Amino acid sequence: MIANHSVFGGNIEIEDFNTSSPNKRRISNQMEAVHFQETLEKRKHKTEKEKKYKSMNLKELRKMRLISNTDGRPSEHLTDETWQKEFELRKLFITPYSSKTKKLGGRFSRESTDRSEDNPHTYDGCTNWQSYCSFINDILYNIRGGQVDYCYYIYQIMDLAKFHFHDLKTRYCDGYWEVWLDPDNRQKEGGSSHE
Repeated sequence: MIANHSVFGGNIEIEDFNTSSPNKRRISNQMEAVHFQETLEKRKHKTEKEKKYKSMNLKELRKMRLISNTDGRPSEHLTDETWQKEFELRKLFITPYSSKTKKLGGRFSRESTDRSEDNPHTYDGCTNWQSYCSFINDILYNIRGGQVDYCYYIYQIMDLAKFHFHDLKTRYCDGYWEVWLDPDNRQKEGGSSHE
């Protein structure tokens, strides 16, 4: 019986030395080697482009028509293809939250339970900010559970991207966006479904 031996580079199995039958891992590595130079050039080009765009501000990018003129509702001519490019550009200007931050909130993000009966002119409902925090936190809960949810404004997506910078996926669908988390990235980052 031949045992598998573990080394720094990974597990070596007896099939790794078999040249008569196809080995998926060996074939995959050979394909990666063939396209390695091309991949490096694409990565270098992307890095140069990002560096150029980072030196600009949002106003300049809007003038160049690389991003839309609003953070709100999309333009009527927006397509998913142009949105994906815009989303990548907008992410350059986002500072993600730390991994410890799980919900949108803060000091005034929850409705106060203390009600004063003395003043009849006091508004007793939740504020716009409290409603917005609740909306974003509901979406976060749903997408962390593996579901697809919906956004209607660009700023909502950008707030979600602060929580899930690398694994948030979006699709523009004629007036609204579908949002979800990339399950492959979630597993790589070690995230659980409900954080």
